[in-house]
Formats: sequence, structure tokens, C-alpha cells
Amino acid sequence: MKKWKDILIWIIIGTLIFLLYKFVDKDSLIEVIFKNLPPREASLMAGMVFGDKNNFDKNTILNFKDSGVIHIMVVSGTNIVLVFRGLVERLARGIGRKKAIITGFGVSLVYISWVGFEIPAVRALLLMSLFYWAQLLGRKFNLFRAIILIILIMFLADFKVLTSGSFYLSFVAFGAVVINLNKERKWWSDLWNSFWVTLWILPILALFFGKISVVAPITNALILFLIEIITILGVFGSFLGLLVPIFGKIVLLLSFPLLKYILLIVDWLASFKWASLEIRFNWILLIGWYLILAGWWWKERNEK
Repeated sequence: MKKWKDILIWIIIGTLIFLLYKFVDKDSLIEVIFKNLPPREASLMAGMVFGDKNNFDKNTILNFKDSGVIHIMVVSGTNIVLVFRGLVERLARGIGRKKAIITGFGVSLVYISWVGFEIPAVRALLLMSLFYWAQLLGRKFNLFRAIILIILIMFLADFKVLTSGSFYLSFVAFGAVVINLNKERKWWSDLWNSFWVTLWILPILALFFGKISVVAPITNALILFLIEIITILGVFGSFLGLLVPIFGKIVLLLSFPLLKYILLIVDWLASFKWASLEIRFNWILLIGWYLILAGWWWKERNEK
């Protein structure tokens, strides 16, 4: 009896993932968002949740660049982690962890096909896949080995990835989070964490783009905590809007004050003339910068 029950569950899982991929498209979900939110807020949510880049005005893009949060205007690795982990942890109690992991991987793969195979999203999918694959095999997950393996996979898949600034930004930012010196949860933790990550990505921004944001640590500290909430509301609200429009509208409207807050903070900080600076780095300066940061990290780590 249990065998037939498992077979039925697998058939249902496979069918749902197929239907999701075949009949639900990104454009219809984005259309739901624009029907229920003002244009500027809808553009931000569509970019953050589904990677849509077609509705941003030039002034908004410039403000996000100058305030150092251009990365939140598109789908990041955070979105993939939220979808994958959220499905696994919520479904595991009902259908078992193995089936939940397969379902989470399948849905995440569909999601990433919608938003585009951007480097941060691919990195996050590979990382979460390795994390849960280790659980399926009953093995201990080694983060350092996983990162090295992901870098190797992405390099072998596309040699040109080494010329992409987003490739380096993605892994340097992730590494900075992992080795963060501050593990305590205090009122100033988010500001420090943002400042620490900014120190690591600043040379890459200067090397590839010739511009850095002075206010980036402050902007990130003030708005990054909202990304998870907005992602959940955006995904759930847009899907619900296809099925029951009035309920989808209610969910999406809950995100309006959060999106409005982000836009106000970004516009305000970008309005300062000194918000961003044009600066050029070469590889020698970049290596020297990282040697200083690594030395600082090693010294603080040993003292603790």
C-alpha cells in the first residue's frame, strides 16, 4: 500500500512541476503585479521577483546605482534560496524530506528558467542543490568544497564567466558573508555586516565599473531586510492573482508600503552629490586591498 502511495505522490509532484513549466509563464505573473500596484512599485517588484528589466526608467536605475543597491533590482541568489528552502522545509513534514527536496529542486529550476540563468541565481541553485544532495546521501555538507566545486562547474560551462564582473561580485560577496567577523545579533549588526561585505566588493566595482557608492553600506542596512518579505509576497501574490484575482490583489497591496519605502530611501540617499564616486582600480591595487582585508580578518579571528 505504501509503495503505491509513494508512486502516486511522485506522479503528482512530476505533473505539478510540468504544468507549472508548461502553462504558467513569467509574463502573466508580471501582468498581475502591474494590474495591482502603481507603475514604479510594480517595476521594482517585477525586477526583484521575476528579473524583469524592461520597465525601469533611467532616473530610477541611476538612483539605485548611486545608492549602491542596483543588485536588488533584479533576481538575486536570495530569491532562489527562499524558493528552494521554503518549499523543502514546508513540504518535508507532509510528504517526506526526499520528495520535498526533489520538489524544491524542480520548482526552483522552473523559477530560474523564468528569471534567466543569471550568475547569482545559478550559483544559489547549485549551492542549495549540493546542500540538500548531501542530506539525501546522509553526508556532512562542506561549504568550502561546495563553493570550489560551483566555481569549477560555472567555469567549465562558460569560460567567458571569468570576464564577468557579476561572477566575481557574486562569489566575493558570498565569501564575505561566510567569513564575517561579527556573528552576534545586536542592533548595529546589519549595518556592520553591510559595511563588511561592501569592503570586499568595492575593489571589484571599481575595477569593472569605475564607480563606487559611498552610501551603499547605509542603503543596504536600511532595506536589505525587506527582500525576503517582498519576494514571498510577490511570488505568492502573483500566483494567487492568476487563480483568485481579488486575493492576489490583497497580498500584493501588502507589499506596496515596503516597495514605497525602498524607493524613498534610494531616492533620498542618491540625491547627495557625494553618494557615488568615480574611481579606478587595477589588478595590483585589487590584490593589495584583499591582502589587507585578509590580514585584518586573520588577526581578528585569532584574537577571538
